Amino acid sequence: MSRPTLPLAALLLTVLAAASAHAVEPHPEAPAQEIADTLFSAYQQRWESALMMAGSGNMLGAMIAFERLMDDPLFARLEPAVRGRNAQIAGATALMQHAPGVARRYLQQALTALPNDPATLATLVSVELAEDNTAAATLHLLQAATHADAPVQVDTQTVSYLQYTLRAQPAQRMALLKSLFDNQWTGDGVEPTGLWLVLATLQVEHGHSAEAAATIARIDTPLEVIALRSDKRFDRYVDRRDPRFDPQQVAQRKLDDLRVSGLLDRRLNAKLAAFGFIQLMVGENEQIVQFTDDMARMVSAGQRPAGEEATWLAWLLDYRTLALRRLDRIDDSVAAARLTDAVGALGPDAAEHRMNLAFMLSATGHERESDTLLAGMDGLSPFGLAARAYLTFVHARENNDLAAAAAARAEIVSHRKDAPQIHMELLIEEGDMEAAAAALISQLESAEDRTDALLSLQDMRVYPSLPAERVADERWRELKQRADVRAAINRVGRIERYPLYSISTSR
Repeated sequence: MSRPTLPLAALLLTVLAAASAHAVEPHPEAPAQEIADTLFSAYQQRWESALMMAGSGNMLGAMIAFERLMDDPLFARLEPAVRGRNAQIAGATALMQHAPGVARRYLQQALTALPNDPATLATLVSVELAEDNTAAATLHLLQAATHADAPVQVDTQTVSYLQYTLRAQPAQRMALLKSLFDNQWTGDGVEPTGLWLVLATLQVEHGHSAEAAATIARIDTPLEVIALRSDKRFDRYVDRRDPRFDPQQVAQRKLDDLRVSGLLDRRLNAKLAAFGFIQLMVGENEQIVQFTDDMARMVSAGQRPAGEEATWLAWLLDYRTLALRRLDRIDDSVAAARLTDAVGALGPDAAEHRMNLAFMLSATGHERESDTLLAGMDGLSPFGLAARAYLTFVHARENNDLAAAAAARAEIVSHRKDAPQIHMELLIEEGDMEAAAAALISQLESAEDRTDALLSLQDMRVYPSLPAERVADERWRELKQRADVRAAINRVGRIERYPLYSISTSR
């Protein structure tokens, strides 16, 4: 997981219109002769010009202009609402120009003029993330969600990252997610049901049963519904006979809803990506491939969208990769993975797409290219470091490089708390089934890791393993059937069979 940043360009455009509408308003209490003062009128016009410059994309020029305007004594004469909004835009612009210190100073001035302004607080989240101050970023986001009259403008990746950093602070983690839940925030325009599942789990663990019921009511996606059904912590909230909690019916309803909204939107957005994800679960592989054919041709021809559209196009191409692999079109799947990496390279999910490509290359006999990709990856989270080390370990063993294998193994073990699944995969790869069983049982006993562990154990429809996956997949099935693992599962959850396809494809 790489550190995210807010979509500042979009945030800037959102407030520019309002700011330009009020930028020339003088302080209402200023004497008439001062309102007409030539110097002040010229100052206001300079603000208008700077705002237009920012709106046109000339951020460097705008930042230089904003610096002079913010330092001008006449700034104090602007109406507080105008002063606050202009300072917020100046701060966002400074951050986009990689000047977080300047940005923070301007944004603090904005908050002086407009205390608890959600847009300013949301921009401060990005400032703090730019300097790796996650605690301050979390506080600003909590304040923004609390004071906002409308859903706060923050993307799902930022929220996912911040709540992830709070795993050792469950009360703060729950407070952050609850504030966003109450704010009716939907991230990228799609209900963030994965985050609501985290919130519901925290609420159940800490005795907030009434709140947990309300949270679960907004979980309407098949994977998360399976998670609810599999975990005994949610038994009092989930009627297993209710169609509302039937994963197959949930998947079909969601697919129908997203198909209609996608046709209406006709844009590359989060809804379209969510549609593709559920298509994978119901097995509509041919449809995914046909749907993304034109997108793949466009990217192959060198035509690539920018900004948020590129983010969602990359995910659609990722689902194309999986669909082609499930159709046994392996060479086409690898080609699609390369396109995904190319489109996603400059986006917030670049590390995940590159890692997916590295795993695909490894599984299809391109280990050397996989290693080259891995060597060039920087700024990885502990989970990402463990995933990279796992591939390095596998390749080193194949090449009888004992020293490299030992080093990679040590790195995985050092990150086992942040990446327990990778650590277990290491043990499966080594054939140490006793240790692998102990690792899986530990995940099941962990309030934090149980959800993912139970999801991985469900009996879903699968596709044939690739040759490089076959041994590990057979060992995984053996692991699931062990008496000690089954006993651990029965203590905290259950395994059920679903007519939906596993996200892991061959397990």
